[in-house]
Amino acid sequence: MRSSTSSSDPHIRPIPAVPWRRVLVAGLLLIVLALGCWEAYWRSQDFRPSYRNSDGLWAMTRDRLDREGPGGTVVVSSSRLLFDLHLEAWREETGTLPVQLALEGTDPRPFLTHLARDTEFNGLVVVGVTPPLFFTPDIGVREGILDYYRNETPSQWASQRISMAVEPWVAFYSFDTALFTVLRRQPFWPEREGLVLFPDVRKLSNMRITRQSDMWSKVELNQAYREIARNTWLEFLNMPRDLPPPEVLKKGFEQLLEEVKGDVDAIRQRGGEVVFVRAPSTGPFREAEAGGFPRERMWDTLLEYTGAPGVHFEDHEDLQDVELPEWSHIRAGDTERWTRALIGHLRVGLAARGAPRPELKR
Repeated sequence: MRSSTSSSDPHIRPIPAVPWRRVLVAGLLLIVLALGCWEAYWRSQDFRPSYRNSDGLWAMTRDRLDREGPGGTVVVSSSRLLFDLHLEAWREETGTLPVQLALEGTDPRPFLTHLARDTEFNGLVVVGVTPPLFFTPDIGVREGILDYYRNETPSQWASQRISMAVEPWVAFYSFDTALFTVLRRQPFWPEREGLVLFPDVRKLSNMRITRQSDMWSKVELNQAYREIARNTWLEFLNMPRDLPPPEVLKKGFEQLLEEVKGDVDAIRQRGGEVVFVRAPSTGPFREAEAGGFPRERMWDTLLEYTGAPGVHFEDHEDLQDVELPEWSHIRAGDTERWTRALIGHLRVGLAARGAPRPELKR
């Protein structure tokens, strides 16, 4: 066989005589150096390693229902009960760790329906009610996660577990630090007339393997960053919305009540119970919720129509005595106390109805 170095064929390039092992080592060192610099930069911005709030982690958490049987406690909510519940405190109070299925920016009703129709769950379902999400149809930035759970491929399953081996150690391995996400947020992009984008929610929390989400200390302690979070909520609250006619809204609300009642009844018929929780909000968020979703017309009607118990933060001083740095979520330092207080009110409310739940035993 003729050597490629002696070939006269112009399409064959000779292999240069270089120390390839040294090249490989140098390349690897450059990669390690670059990653080290990237990691150091994000740690200087107060990022710390935490688990990613991924579809795969949600699916793993959902699998606990199948492994642990039909009882126990499940939380379905948007981000408030994702942030506000301290799961270890709940376990200390009750002896069981809740299955945390809350998702940020997402209506929890499809997940209540999932529990009612697709499972044999007969434990306690804690449903978080954030009025703009719960009472407005078709809102959900992560509404497709049930399809992911049902159709998860072997490669997705394996990828999630490989990812979790890295997540607790590397600060830059975060959705918020992805290169194209960082580039998209730079100020040098030209504005386009008529382009309406959904508000860009920045990093607000660090997540544990149980899906407990603790508010990031930077939101609480860094005023400039806290203002970024608040301004994001103001963008969301001030987004233009075309409301349907009043008769359409009324019919939609009636249908919502009927669907929720059907799910509550299905779970109760199996021996389970559903409780609704209105977690605190403050500032412009609370004002918008009170104006657009009056308690007496929405929350009170929900409880009356479904016959389900509920705990509203406005009714209990110890559920209001917390700090919400960006108006919508409780700071990490207050969640343990708030969770213990909530459990106490749930116990009292259920006992008053003659239906104490074993999931809330001391």
